Amino acid sequence: MERLFVCYVPAMDRRRIDPSTCPHVSQLFSDHPSVELETVPQIDHVPTLLTGAWPHQHGLWGPRLRPDADRRTATQRLVDLLPDFVTTSAQGLAHLVSGPVELATLAPRRRRRFELLRFKFVKSFTPEKVLLLPLNGWDTIFTAVGAGNARFGFVNDLGHLSARLDGVARGDVALEWLEVHCLDEIQHWNLDDAALTAAGYRAVDDFVGRLHRKCRESGIGLLVLCDHGMERVHRVIDLSAKLHALELDPEELDFFIEGSRATFWLHSGRAHSRVMGLLTSLEHGTALRNKELKQWGIEFADNAYGDVYFVTDPGCSMAPSDFYQPLANAISALTDRQQRPRLWRPHHRGEHGHLPQHPSERGFMILADDAYAARNEPARLVDVAPTIVSLLARRVPDGMAGRIVFRDGAPPPAHS
Repeated sequence: MERLFVCYVPAMDRRRIDPSTCPHVSQLFSDHPSVELETVPQIDHVPTLLTGAWPHQHGLWGPRLRPDADRRTATQRLVDLLPDFVTTSAQGLAHLVSGPVELATLAPRRRRRFELLRFKFVKSFTPEKVLLLPLNGWDTIFTAVGAGNARFGFVNDLGHLSARLDGVARGDVALEWLEVHCLDEIQHWNLDDAALTAAGYRAVDDFVGRLHRKCRESGIGLLVLCDHGMERVHRVIDLSAKLHALELDPEELDFFIEGSRATFWLHSGRAHSRVMGLLTSLEHGTALRNKELKQWGIEFADNAYGDVYFVTDPGCSMAPSDFYQPLANAISALTDRQQRPRLWRPHHRGEHGHLPQHPSERGFMILADDAYAARNEPARLVDVAPTIVSLLARRVPDGMAGRIVFRDGAPPPAHS
C-alpha cells in the first residue's frame, strides 16, 4: 500500500456489532479479512499498539514509584499540611485556567511520589507530539514511516465526529491514525442507558462507513482497529475505605486505584500481610504479583511499577478511584455532556481493563482490502505496529516484537 488510514475505535465491543446496530462494520467483517486481538491486563494499550513493544520495554504501564519518593522540600512539607481537598481543588482550578495539570485529582503528597505515565494526556491535549519522537526511546509506526509523512488525530466528542470527516483521508500522507475515543467515554458513563449506547454505536458505525467510502475513492487502504470492549458495571468496591480500615502507617504502603485495577507498593512485612489478606478475601477480583504477569509477556525487572495488582472481575469497578475529586467530578460533568451522569453517580457505568480471558478484553482488526489474507489465529497487541509498517512496505524496526498479521496473497502460515 502507498497510503493507509488506521481508524482506531477503542471499546467498540464485538458483542454489540451486528447488521441491525452496526451495518457498515458488520459488512466490513463479512467482506474483508479480520482477526481477533488479544490484550494484556492494562487500561491504555496505545503505547503498545504504536511501538510493537511490551509494556515493560516501552515503560508506559501505569504509575511508577519514584526512587526519591521520600524526599520533600520545605515548601512541599508545608503544602502537605493542608487538607487534601484544598490542594486537589487548587490543582483542578489550575487545570481550568492554565491547561492540563497531570492527574489533578491526586493530592500533591501522593502525586509527587509517582511518575504518572499517562499517555492519554499526551494524545488528547498535544496530539502533535505523538508523531515527533520515539516513545521512551522505542520506534513507533510514525517514526518508521516518517513524522512528516504521517498524521495523528484524536476525537472524544461524538458531536464532533461527523465534522472530522472532511479533514481526514485527504491522501497527502502515507499513514494517518485517528482515534475515535467517543464510544469509550460514552460507555464508561452511560452503558446503563441502552438507547444512548445504541445511538453512539450507530453514529460511529456511520462514520466508519463514510470513511470507508472516502478511502476507497481516494485509493487509501483502511484498517479498523479496536483493542477492547466494555462491560456494564453492576457492583462497586470502595477499596479506599477497606485499605483505611487496615490501620497501616502511610510510610508502609503506596497505592494507586483505577476503575478496574489497583497497584500496591508494600514497604513492610505488616503491610504485605494485611494487604494481601484483604485482596485475597475480596470476591470480585484477582490479586496478581509481578511474576504472574509473565503469562501475558510482561516481565518487569523490579517492583518500580508495583509489588502486587488487584484486577476486578467484569461487571465490577472500584470507586472512588484516584481520578475522582468532588469539584473535578462536577466540572467534568458540567463541561462534557457525555459525562453528565457522573453528577448524580460519580462512578463508571461501564468498565474494561479486566483479565484478558474475558470477552470485554478482546478486540479486532479489519483490513478493508481483499488482496490480503489474515492469520488463522488471534493477534496480540504487539502485532499491530509491525503489521501497519509492513502494509506500507517500510522496514519494520528491530524493536517491534510482534508478527505480521495480514499478508498479500495466499493465507499465511500459523507461525512465522
